[in-house]
Amino acid sequence: MQQYRTGDSLIFKVQERVIHMPAADLYPDNAGVADSVEACQPIPLSIHSWVVRTPDDVIVIDTGTGNDRERGNNPLFHQLKTPFLENFLASGIQPEEVTLVLMTHLHTDHVGWNTVWRDDRWVPLFPNARYICSEKELIRVKNSDRYRNLWLDSLLPVIDAGQLETIDVATQPVFGGRLRYMPTPGHSPDHAALILSSGGEYGFFAGDIAHSPLQFSHPEWHSVFCGDPRLAEESRRRAMAWCEEHQALWFSAHFAGSSCGWLNREHGRYSWSEAEGIDDK
Repeated sequence: MQQYRTGDSLIFKVQERVIHMPAADLYPDNAGVADSVEACQPIPLSIHSWVVRTPDDVIVIDTGTGNDRERGNNPLFHQLKTPFLENFLASGIQPEEVTLVLMTHLHTDHVGWNTVWRDDRWVPLFPNARYICSEKELIRVKNSDRYRNLWLDSLLPVIDAGQLETIDVATQPVFGGRLRYMPTPGHSPDHAALILSSGGEYGFFAGDIAHSPLQFSHPEWHSVFCGDPRLAEESRRRAMAWCEEHQALWFSAHFAGSSCGWLNREHGRYSWSEAEGIDDK
């Protein structure tokens, strides 16, 4: 399992699955997509979690889609059977060791493994963890018929267990002494990235600011999943500039391959290079 280091924090990815979408479907409203040489092939989209190990905590950032969920027959998310839990356990970490679960937003492919089906009910997968999410996102999901099943199987069981804590991301709270929320609205109303600061180095957990590296060279492109395209572009450009300034390692929520890497800028145009991991775990 490839690992990455930021200061004294070790980071690795837990894969759920990879899907493929034609660029014109992922970015349907953006002029130039169909004519872009870069976008001729279907775009691979990874769904995964990031795990951050510090001297004091085991932290999971976003939790994928989850298995056996009723998702309105949407083939992207409905009644999945993925090896996520097996992949998590292969890391050598037990769910009981996780101390924090930090969510960038509450879309279905970011909260599903909050829970697992056990003894005929949904229960928290990480029984000793504090689960953290935006209060505004939680209220929005709770009051939406669209997210009714997600509420019942992925959020309410954590609330009932007394493990869910809500935050105001605008205050940029810090967890584990090193992970700070950064408001990045647009993809969802209260979407937030997470900045890892450790030993003078930085990691940037981007959530759904960008769905593929194509958006670094085309930051004006917005995905079909973004609720407010204008705001999403503003957040994306701001995040890119921040990462360049701080030489931060970008940990994506949906890029394939290593899913993390570096932003490079030449002649005002950004490009992407994948990071190399350190020794396998």
